[in-house]
Amino acid sequence: MSDAGKAPLIHKIQEEIRRKGRMTFARFMEMALYDPEEGYYTSSGERIGLGGDYYTSPDVHPVFGRLLAKQIQQMETLLTGPEPFTILEMGAGKGLLARDILAGLKADAPEDWKRFRYAVVERSPAMMAKQKSLLASSGLSASVRWVSGLDEVLAEGPLFGCVLSNELVDAFPVHRVVGTKEGLDEIYVGFSEGRFVETSDVPSTPDLSAYFDTLKIRLAEGQHAEVNLEAARWIREVGRAMNQGFVITIDYGYPASELFAAHRKKGSLLCYYRHTVNDDPYARIGEQDITAHVDFTGLARAGAEAGLSVTGFTNQLNFLMSLGIAREMERSDPESPEMLSVKRLLARESMGGVFKVLIQHKGLTPPSLEGLTFRPYFKDVLAG
Repeated sequence: MSDAGKAPLIHKIQEEIRRKGRMTFARFMEMALYDPEEGYYTSSGERIGLGGDYYTSPDVHPVFGRLLAKQIQQMETLLTGPEPFTILEMGAGKGLLARDILAGLKADAPEDWKRFRYAVVERSPAMMAKQKSLLASSGLSASVRWVSGLDEVLAEGPLFGCVLSNELVDAFPVHRVVGTKEGLDEIYVGFSEGRFVETSDVPSTPDLSAYFDTLKIRLAEGQHAEVNLEAARWIREVGRAMNQGFVITIDYGYPASELFAAHRKKGSLLCYYRHTVNDDPYARIGEQDITAHVDFTGLARAGAEAGLSVTGFTNQLNFLMSLGIAREMERSDPESPEMLSVKRLLARESMGGVFKVLIQHKGLTPPSLEGLTFRPYFKDVLAG
């Protein structure tokens, strides 16, 4: 494998540019991450954990999933719809979160835990295979089913329950834009003299300028940013599919006022490879992750268009503290490797502070959730 990445994938991207001309960065990112044969997420290989490129919270300690199970149990008591309560996880990684949530439900409510139905939407065949293997070895595979999308769930009736994602939205393909004197240009990807090159021109869709107009934000001249139109489409689809219940979105990002602040000149695009970080998406194509921070204001506003109201917005530190992580770990040795892992989940300068938790609801009077007891942010921070 060369430093440039997977040769077959690079050739596919070059060929599309040759046939169709320059492409948006969103299209480049879509091919790099999700090409059916060679994409970073869709091909085989270790992506998450010690042998991969990055960690997620479920990799760090199972208490993360156990506490989410506790929050989901409370959510179930607030719904008036018929059983079962559906937990729909979108993009389930290696399956660790599903395993830990189900184990938590089973331990806390051994008589009633089967009133919960767990479904997974996963577009990566390689990840799906890992999930099935892990859950089978945990004796939980019979409690989970894999579906192609929301349509398959809705074929059985209205969705009552909770739609859950952990580090999903940051991996959606993003458009890259730059502020100009006139307003906004989009960054395109071409190929010249043996390498990928970037050019800027008028946006490929008026949705990009409309995105910032809605937020009442104007980028400074020369300021770069990412626009995740796919995230807005996704949350609208989730909102329309839900009859009654909650949406939990856990990811790294900020409210729009902070994400697009003038001092953020370079945007938030990052690449992860073997637990190192770089900002070159044209290196190791198909072999490194490409992500951008989530605009939680845009996500909340798009959800509102489909009937989702903001229940609350907090960070991972406060969410886990609210759910009693201190009580969960009080019998552990403070200097044990287990406790050091838990401290990583809570560290304000990394996972605990950077990761945010947005909870939305539909078909309910504004509920009071245990996980939102402590909040450094409130709903109005998502107003733009």
